[in-house]
Amino acid sequence: MRSISSHFSIMISVFVLLFSFQFTNVIKSIVNDYATKIVNDYAIVVVSSAELKEEELKKQIPEIESLSEISSKKILDRLKNDMSSKNLALLQVALPKFYSLKLESIPNKKRVEAIKQKLLGISSITRIETFAKTHEKMFKMFLLLQAMVYIFAFFVAFVAVLLIFKQIRIWTYEHNRRMSIMTLFGASFFMKSAMLYRMTLVDSLISSIAVCAIYTIAPKITIVKEFAAELDIMLPEFNLLIEGGMLIGSSILFALIAVTIVSRKIGRV
Repeated sequence: MRSISSHFSIMISVFVLLFSFQFTNVIKSIVNDYATKIVNDYAIVVVSSAELKEEELKKQIPEIESLSEISSKKILDRLKNDMSSKNLALLQVALPKFYSLKLESIPNKKRVEAIKQKLLGISSITRIETFAKTHEKMFKMFLLLQAMVYIFAFFVAFVAVLLIFKQIRIWTYEHNRRMSIMTLFGASFFMKSAMLYRMTLVDSLISSIAVCAIYTIAPKITIVKEFAAELDIMLPEFNLLIEGGMLIGSSILFALIAVTIVSRKIGRV
């Protein structure tokens, strides 16, 4: 029973360590996806009395992604029944041009103001709507969430590492007699530590497989999908080959390093 609990100690610690690491990757992917979504959705509306050229604007504002004219047809269609065709034609001529200006990245408040001032410096432009406050507020909330997750994951991972080293140290003392006998017969360091390596590697491998299974299955669960849809976020799919391989490889490497460090430090093997 004691042996089983000691194995659980390693498995749970490695599981928490890998889970925290992968969770930070998921949060990072969600934030990046949301940033891309904001960039695609965000646009500055420009009202101008004359036609604007994208090339000319890019000379003053290099981060412009695109400039497209917003059709005034819908506005005119609404007024068809209330105005004569002659007055409608005159209105169409007098009506200013509306443009949707998209940027390459999300600008901060200071940059939005600078872009606005540059645009207002153009004589034909009469009005600008940036709509930046809502997008900036939401994005800052996601960045704050990401920072909090990173800090929490760091502390959790730190505690998990300490528990792993402590358990390996306990195992080292438990097998000290056997290792001392092997030392008398001239056994090498890795031969004496073979049992420690085997136990730690097996436990780490089981934990990494469990983490891979959770991140593979979780995004496909209906409740998780509905929750993500409510928040309007896209959960990244777990790449079993790349991300799974990285988690398994990291757990194996960490197990080897942990056993080596503890065994060398104790200096009895």
